[in-house]
Amino acid sequence: MKVKQRRNSGKSTLADVAAMAGVSTMTASRALREPEKVSPKLREKIEAAVSELGYVTNLAASTLASASSRLVTMVVPSLTTPGCAIISESLQSVLRPRGYDVMLAEDQYAAARGANLIAMLLSYNPAAMVQYNFDNSVESQRLLVNAGIPVLEIGGVIPSPIMMSVGANYGLAIKQLINALAIKGFRHIALLCAAHEHTIHQQILSGWHSAMLSLNQSPHRVISSSLPPDFSTGKKLLPEILLTWPELDMLICTADEVACGAIAACHASGISVPAQLAVAGLGGSTVAEICSPALTTVAVPYREMGTLAGKHVWSALEGKDVEECVTLETRLMMRASTARQ
Repeated sequence: MKVKQRRNSGKSTLADVAAMAGVSTMTASRALREPEKVSPKLREKIEAAVSELGYVTNLAASTLASASSRLVTMVVPSLTTPGCAIISESLQSVLRPRGYDVMLAEDQYAAARGANLIAMLLSYNPAAMVQYNFDNSVESQRLLVNAGIPVLEIGGVIPSPIMMSVGANYGLAIKQLINALAIKGFRHIALLCAAHEHTIHQQILSGWHSAMLSLNQSPHRVISSSLPPDFSTGKKLLPEILLTWPELDMLICTADEVACGAIAACHASGISVPAQLAVAGLGGSTVAEICSPALTTVAVPYREMGTLAGKHVWSALEGKDVEECVTLETRLMMRASTARQ
């Protein structure tokens, strides 16, 4: 399916807000800039119009009134999110030579403030927005649609993106890993899920249940944590996991960093990896290679994602046809952390 990029024809203006509220443009502007100088009743009418129209104050209007924006914003849960640095670097390698700067912003895994963050970023009048592992609320989606700029989502497979998406099927990745581990003879497998974007989380759980049931194994050993996908999460949660399921012979973590943290906890507790507990991750990061023992993982093509995202954004900005949804393949990498004698 192809999608033709729309221009800014649907973007609400301050004049639209003023007309809906029944006030002058100057009054509407004053209410947004200096609300204390406008009566509460009038301010309420203007705020209602702003909400209804999805209007976003253009902080950069004075400098961009006679020129198009050369800024692309990239929104992420955290700057330490696995794959963030690689995707950002490859995205910028495509856009910067074409005259666009990329600005990163994080919501710190606080989905509740997502719409406010999107509104703030749109106030800078970006040419386009890229989102990596980001959960859009209904309000966020409305703001982005009204903005009329190219929006590209990176992460899991998104059947109905706001405009464009580039991702990987995390469900298939987990199934690929579980099937390979089953061949090695692992029978008591658990899944440790750290904080992930909703689409990715659902794909992982769907793939997990499907794979385990197809092997006639119970999928009940799942820990879903709101902690970020980093080393400390794996190290912190491993004792709880082993206490709950002492029979465990295999732990799958939804990020390489979490898996390496779990291995570090094993070393600290005198648990041999993989003789007593095998560990695998998801991501294919550099830490998976240097971890001891080297970590079995499913590589997610982060660099390809970022590069393709940059090309799609550029094409959309040029008014060209862009493929709506692209799914990239993951790659299984078996290493020493799951080796069996």
